[in-house]
Amino acid sequence: MPGSKGGVGQWWGVLLLALGVAGCAPLAPEAEREAAYEAFLAERAGLDEWSVGGRAALRAEGEAAAFSLRWRQRGEAYTIRLTGPFGAGGVEIRGEPGAVALTGASGRTMAAETPEGLLAEATGHRLPVTALRDWIVGRPATGMAVETLRLDGEGRPERIEQAGWKLAFHGWSEVDGVDLPGRIDLHSGERQLRVALSGWSLGDGE
Repeated sequence: MPGSKGGVGQWWGVLLLALGVAGCAPLAPEAEREAAYEAFLAERAGLDEWSVGGRAALRAEGEAAAFSLRWRQRGEAYTIRLTGPFGAGGVEIRGEPGAVALTGASGRTMAAETPEGLLAEATGHRLPVTALRDWIVGRPATGMAVETLRLDGEGRPERIEQAGWKLAFHGWSEVDGVDLPGRIDLHSGERQLRVALSGWSLGDGE
């Protein structure tokens, strides 16, 4: 039965080839995600002028606080307005590299070199403001080691672990051709911060 043996051999060959192709199949999507991620980062390389609003909820040291925010980034300079439990009438932070000023509802102004130290002194809460400048647009913070990076099917960050914080990104939407997150969940030890973002504006508009 040489013909039958040859037929069986051919079928086995086809089956093994199919299994081999199936085993290699996941590599293509992974490569596509990596390529999409590189394009994602390149798209944000010049994204240094934007504005966004939102709501945030913070849990830290057994306390909970909710507040609204408005963040305006113009190159290296930024203005962040917080309204809610951080002071009646709100708090405004204006900063640039090496110089940060915080003005409370009373009109009193405090100055420092970093926004983290200044916010901690004024409100008692230490938040990763410097890193948030990058995280808020969905990319890892520059100048900091990335401990974990997991991409979604579109090559966008799904989870990032960096600077002692673990982040999860949700609700991406396109704004002027750029995908931006609608919500970021952050936690570091007992500190948890959830930020819901809305009203994105890219460029020098408000």
